[in-house]
Amino acid sequence: MTMKKMLLGTSALLGAGMLATASPALAQPGPQVTPVGKLNVSVGGFARFLWILGDTKERLNAQLSSSDFRNDMEVHVIARSKDESTGIEYGATIEFEADTSRNDNTDETWIFLRGAFGELRFGDEDGASDLMKIGAFTLAAGTGGLDGTIDYPRTVAGANTADATKIVYFTPRLAGFQLGVSYTPAADSVANGGRGDTLALTNVDGLKDTIEAGLNYVGTFGDVGVRAGVIGHIGDNTDGDNDEDFWKLYGGAVLSFAGFSVGGGYGKQDFFGREHTWFNIGAGAELGPAKLSVNFGKVLDDDLDQEERALIFSATVGILPGVALDADLQFFDMDRGPTPVTDEDDGVLGLVRLNVAF
Repeated sequence: MTMKKMLLGTSALLGAGMLATASPALAQPGPQVTPVGKLNVSVGGFARFLWILGDTKERLNAQLSSSDFRNDMEVHVIARSKDESTGIEYGATIEFEADTSRNDNTDETWIFLRGAFGELRFGDEDGASDLMKIGAFTLAAGTGGLDGTIDYPRTVAGANTADATKIVYFTPRLAGFQLGVSYTPAADSVANGGRGDTLALTNVDGLKDTIEAGLNYVGTFGDVGVRAGVIGHIGDNTDGDNDEDFWKLYGGAVLSFAGFSVGGGYGKQDFFGREHTWFNIGAGAELGPAKLSVNFGKVLDDDLDQEERALIFSATVGILPGVALDADLQFFDMDRGPTPVTDEDDGVLGLVRLNVAF
């Protein structure tokens, strides 16, 4: 039996179950601005100023000095309403990019319907495997640890379809379980032109019919909080002579008690004929207005005998209502094997971010 048939069969069985990291909740509406028809429209977003320093050339593969300033700003327009006769909630989310250096006008843009049947999303949105992943990054402070601004995408949860145009479905959460499935007909069909992270499937042309799925559990046992689940994807690559399936399977969990958390995850993927194995592990604590965490991740390229590792210490401190100071300190080591792509393969990178949410 082929890997594709095995995964599709598993997806069919999971279809009777459920999934998501703490139910993929919709963005919470901000203050009401203008009612349009029967929808309430609100405006929110964030303004972030970042200072990055250290081995920026080695880690970010950019011709920068050892210190750099960056902006990261978005304005979100959120339309929400509910039909009282059917109980169906509906609306749309449009995230506008506000940085002067960006040449794309939006980030994620999608429509949703939600009711007793679950939730459907249509548009440029993350897939089910990305929205529902759980691991060390789930408990991270700062900008998100392994899944943050100076992230290592491959040590998080493998490749994904990023914001390629798709349909996403989440079942209702029952007894703590939820199932999520998404379908992306063409991984490079991103209306806003964005191509995603380093290992995002949107970086490769010729991909089609990508199915992402996941099943997770969120609940408590006594005073211990539990979040656990599995995610994966499968699809076809029809670019040139490399006509074959690609797939991913990943599982992770987080346990929380009295403000402290531990978690991690492990997975494998076939990325266009090359197999990757990766894992992540971490711990975090919430101490009043401060949140601290440490994340460690490693990825192995099983075919080329290459290895990448990252250890990230992160912190977040609330300094004013709606204002936080974030920090990440990353120690990285990129073992590229016999043909390194940079003069140096290891180093230290730091980041300080002033984050204003509105």
